[in-house]
Amino acid sequence: MNEKDLQLVHSVSTVLESDGATSTYLFNAKFTNLVRVNLVLLKVFLEEKRRKGLMITIDRPHQYLSHLMQLHALDQTNLVFIDTISSHASDTKGGAVAPEFQNGPFQIETLPDFLYGHGNGGSKFILDMGKVEFVIIDNVSTLLTYNTMESVKRFLQKYLDIIGKTSPNCIQTVFVMDRNQHPDLFQFIAALSKKAIDLGPDMTIESVSVSGVQVPESPHSSPQTSVGTIGVNQGIPRNKEVM
Repeated sequence: MNEKDLQLVHSVSTVLESDGATSTYLFNAKFTNLVRVNLVLLKVFLEEKRRKGLMITIDRPHQYLSHLMQLHALDQTNLVFIDTISSHASDTKGGAVAPEFQNGPFQIETLPDFLYGHGNGGSKFILDMGKVEFVIIDNVSTLLTYNTMESVKRFLQKYLDIIGKTSPNCIQTVFVMDRNQHPDLFQFIAALSKKAIDLGPDMTIESVSVSGVQVPESPHSSPQTSVGTIGVNQGIPRNKEVM
């Protein structure tokens, strides 16, 4: 991670405040920055906040992200992967294991039942939702490659309903996507989220939408205090395309 990524770690940690309640956050970033955003989020939860959690990979096999975590010396002890793309991926980089979600991305609506029907299988932290304190779902718009919009919406609503009713911990769930690829899905998830955070092409927080109120990034704020003053209810601006 470069210096700008580490600055973003502090900014994101501030935005993802814990108020003792189960909550959902949505990050918008340019498609080419999504992997970097996932690494930043993992560093925030695993190192800054020292939480145990779940990483659900949709865009590519989990070994890819696990390998990157090794390269950046991110400890994976308190992290479990769920690989929705392939239960037997050919890419073996990385040391993490993942419980097999054999239904795959075409039956994503069954994932919430899998999460809460899977025992921990022993003394190690394999998959026990009673221990999970955060969930990151990468590039959630990729699900539309395998499912209809209505199926994806049912999955999201079922997942959030289950964790809200059955999880003993106050789980923070983070969705990551590029809003320009599927703006309708972005708006649907934003309506279910506590905050929607817009990251610019330079990997800084441009704005935060809280219950429809835009909180723009102050040009004079430090990375540790990234949220500026409350602005007008304008929603989140689209990222500008860069060449």
